Amino acid sequence: MSTVSVSKQKKHRHEQDFIKRSTGEKVFNVVNIVIMLILLCLFLFPVFNVVSISLSDDKAVLAAEVTFYPIGYNPQAYTAIFGNTDLWRAAFISFYVAIIGCVLGLIGTCVAAYPMAYGNFYGKKLYVIIIMFTMWFNAGIVPLFLTIRPQLGLYDSLWALILNSMITAYNVVIIRSYFSSIPFSVIESARIDGATDYRILFQLVIPLSKPVLATVALWLIVGHWNDYLNPLVLIHSQEHKTLQLFLKELVLNAETSTSNLASVNDATNKGVAALSQQLKNGVLVVSMVPMLVLYPFLQKFFVSGVMLGSVKG
Repeated sequence: MSTVSVSKQKKHRHEQDFIKRSTGEKVFNVVNIVIMLILLCLFLFPVFNVVSISLSDDKAVLAAEVTFYPIGYNPQAYTAIFGNTDLWRAAFISFYVAIIGCVLGLIGTCVAAYPMAYGNFYGKKLYVIIIMFTMWFNAGIVPLFLTIRPQLGLYDSLWALILNSMITAYNVVIIRSYFSSIPFSVIESARIDGATDYRILFQLVIPLSKPVLATVALWLIVGHWNDYLNPLVLIHSQEHKTLQLFLKELVLNAETSTSNLASVNDATNKGVAALSQQLKNGVLVVSMVPMLVLYPFLQKFFVSGVMLGSVKG
């Protein structure tokens, strides 16, 4: 049977199934589609609006005429952002923290989740309670600062950002749930063959857990990349500031220049005021583009990891 005839049969069967559906089902499907389209517009409008303002002409920005598409064309915001040499240093620091934090976070989280899934040792319940306790109760930023600065001596160090968010109880529970979905007979067979727990974890369990690891990796990278509060509190020197701190300072400098203007009547002052608005939106675009580029490559693993990791508790 040819491929064309098979496709025609599938199309005909699909049309018959659609005809057999009741009126209520058809109405329900149409309402779902309409709701999804409305939600899609609500989600996409801020993105298009931010990009459009960052690229629009000064007059259109000051008159608040920009909505879905740019009016005119003025890339001065991106010229100011990418023309600053400190941007590349800050971007490299954020990239370094995100990658190293992701790798160490995955290793530490897997090591913490493995005993919860397959461990059989005295005090396991207490171990689980301690991990869950950190999910329910958070001491806050002040104890964190006191721990990082005087006790560990990591203040103004990139390791303060990496170690602070390396292991979270939520990620441990997600990975533990996925580990539990692997048949225990596989683990038991490896133990009978003489494999140690570390060998089982790194050579058997982790290779079988790529979907959930990709999901947690995406969370870790996005968390480190978008983190603003921890660098604000734990980083002081200019050479260690992340991209988020740099972009915030860029926006604050532009706002300060605007607030110092006596008026916005003349052309020069209008240009400075418009640049402030364009910079705010350009900063948002620059900060979110790397994550938008990364997500499509991990989308397949992300969806399957979330679904499979939530099946078993």
